[in-house]
Amino acid sequence: MDSPTSTRTTLFAYGTLLVPRIWRAVTGRDCPSEPATLPGYAIYRVRDADFPGIVSAGKNSSVPGRLFSALDADVLHRLDLYEDEFYVRREVTLLDAEGNPVESQAYVVPERFQEQLSRDTWTLDWFESEAMENYLFRHGF
Repeated sequence: MDSPTSTRTTLFAYGTLLVPRIWRAVTGRDCPSEPATLPGYAIYRVRDADFPGIVSAGKNSSVPGRLFSALDADVLHRLDLYEDEFYVRREVTLLDAEGNPVESQAYVVPERFQEQLSRDTWTLDWFESEAMENYLFRHGF
């Protein structure tokens, strides 16, 4: 039988899940996290939306976010439902706060949906100042 820790994983979050209120509403709990960066990816706003998607990009690109750890199957299921089929949860290598490589998972926009991304960069500052209030209202957070 697997031990409880063997079914736990990590996740790199880069968008709306960086807002603690949204993270708790989606997952039902707080989880340990630390700042992290995902090199080789770029973050864009989804066209006609206020949430982002990430795609593989040049080696000089990177996406800031947080590495959440100790995620169990229930939390991952809730996250999968929140992210829906627009994203694919896949393995990535990110850099922790000290610059060390860490294997994790992240929700990435698959090629078949990439045309739905605008060329506008998504930032947490933009979201918090321009879109978060409406987003929270629409999603009942």
